[in-house]
Amino acid sequence: MRVGLFLIAVLINLNIWSQNSGDYPLDIPIILSSSFGELRPNHFHAGIDIKTKGIEGFKIYSIGDGYISRLQITHGGNGKAIYIKHDNGQSSVYAHLQKFSPRIEKIVKEIQYTNKSYTFRKYPKKNEFRISSKEMIGLTGNTGRSTAPHLHYELRDEKDRPINPMKFKSYSVNDTISPILLGVFYKNFRIDNKGAFQYDQSGFSKLKIKKINSSLYIADTLKTNGFISFGVNSYDKMNNTQNKMGLSKIISENNGKIIFEIDFNKFSFDEWHHINNFIDYSTYKKSNFRIQKLFIEDSNPLSMYKRDLGNGIIEIKNEDLTSIYSIKLYDYNDNLTEVLIPITAIEKSYDEGKKIGLKDIVKINNDSTYKFDLNNSSIHISKNTFYHNTAIEIYNKEEILHVDQDTIPLLKPITIKFVVKRYNESIKDRMFVAKIGKENNYSFISNKRDNDKIIAKIKTLGDYKIKLDTTPPSIKILNLEDNQWVSNLKKLKVYISDKSSGIKSYNGWINDKWILLEYNPSKGLLTYDFDDNINSSNTRNDLSIKIEDNAGNISELNKVFYREIK
Repeated sequence: MRVGLFLIAVLINLNIWSQNSGDYPLDIPIILSSSFGELRPNHFHAGIDIKTKGIEGFKIYSIGDGYISRLQITHGGNGKAIYIKHDNGQSSVYAHLQKFSPRIEKIVKEIQYTNKSYTFRKYPKKNEFRISSKEMIGLTGNTGRSTAPHLHYELRDEKDRPINPMKFKSYSVNDTISPILLGVFYKNFRIDNKGAFQYDQSGFSKLKIKKINSSLYIADTLKTNGFISFGVNSYDKMNNTQNKMGLSKIISENNGKIIFEIDFNKFSFDEWHHINNFIDYSTYKKSNFRIQKLFIEDSNPLSMYKRDLGNGIIEIKNEDLTSIYSIKLYDYNDNLTEVLIPITAIEKSYDEGKKIGLKDIVKINNDSTYKFDLNNSSIHISKNTFYHNTAIEIYNKEEILHVDQDTIPLLKPITIKFVVKRYNESIKDRMFVAKIGKENNYSFISNKRDNDKIIAKIKTLGDYKIKLDTTPPSIKILNLEDNQWVSNLKKLKVYISDKSSGIKSYNGWINDKWILLEYNPSKGLLTYDFDDNINSSNTRNDLSIKIEDNAGNISELNKVFYREIK
């Protein structure tokens, strides 16, 4: 009965969207650069990325009647984006836009000038700004965290959960290629005295595999015993594109019985960061590829698993004959790649690895709270910061606070504090927390001052230290000289940069009136559109630009220019 109701709900959901979603949002053929559920840093991809032939400016159309539920512009993330709540209760999202339609652009400009900010997030009232099906709402672009022109497009259900658009005929793509298998891995498990599996930090071992054809592989016989499970490194490929896509589903079987299944077609935003527990995070950080775990850890709440099948871990007993473990990889067009793994039981004890005994290693019980005081610094770890009990290395040496390596994912931020009372008062306000990267590169970490302490919440493990920045940002106007006539100039272009703590804010004024500067962080470019009326009553105009970095250093630039009154 429950299965029947579920199927009815799915059919209703598909029917609802079929009323709208024949309305594909672009006038160009659909070729994807990214698929739904694709593995991304710290999240699953919540939509599809549609290629726009390497250029910007294609018209985007609403897929159905509704109203604007959200407008936003951010420097990163989705850049310029519009969210539409449709009359059927579901939503569509269009992101990385070059610009909005003239009607929506007018609304956006009013918000920006009211807030005196280029970036904003606005949630209009229900039906305040109605949108019609097939209405042009913007142009495709490359704003936000985007590496090439494309449209990021999402569908969401009534509860704002992402839906895979590729379920619908309007978004079908040419795909006759089976998923690509790059590697198969296995991992042994221990059981503690309470009968629970120990998800320790020991890594995976790689199996040798032989390709039989484009969709079938056979691994060398695995000789082992005890509790084991597997992982895969894989991706999907489609016709007419070289991009690597995500899978639709992975199923594991042991001797013909399904023991594990994960379906990437639907998830919620409050769980997508658990991708760091679905993959082997340590391998990803050390070697820059993802092993997808084919087992479920107790602390992983992802709803994409079919949990009634068990946790995906199997036991190989000494008396067992050869087992056949299979992994089936499916893409969104139901193309299949399968790998078969013969397993033979042998007499072998589990290798527990090296015992932890170094003085800088501390064991973390995930049910406890910890504070460590270390040479003018401290570390605060709250309960359930990690996915399970672990051990980390911590110390403070040569002004660097070492909080292990970024090979263990965090569920919560860790608070670190630096005491700076020993420094001269004149420089304390120019200090900030930085994360040390490769080759001694560093990046600014958001922090706050509390008397003689600088406090930061870190989202990843690693090395941190206090940095001093006393150098103001640089400003250079690219297409305007002092006292120049610029009557025919359409846009003012200004290059800004900061080599230490990074840009915090930017503002501009013409004749003491705030102007809207559009910022492209990847290019360090500020742009002002002279079509925005500066309301000058004479030909002389005074331009002022002020930039502040994250350490509080400020740079100002002033110019006089002349422009005909229109």
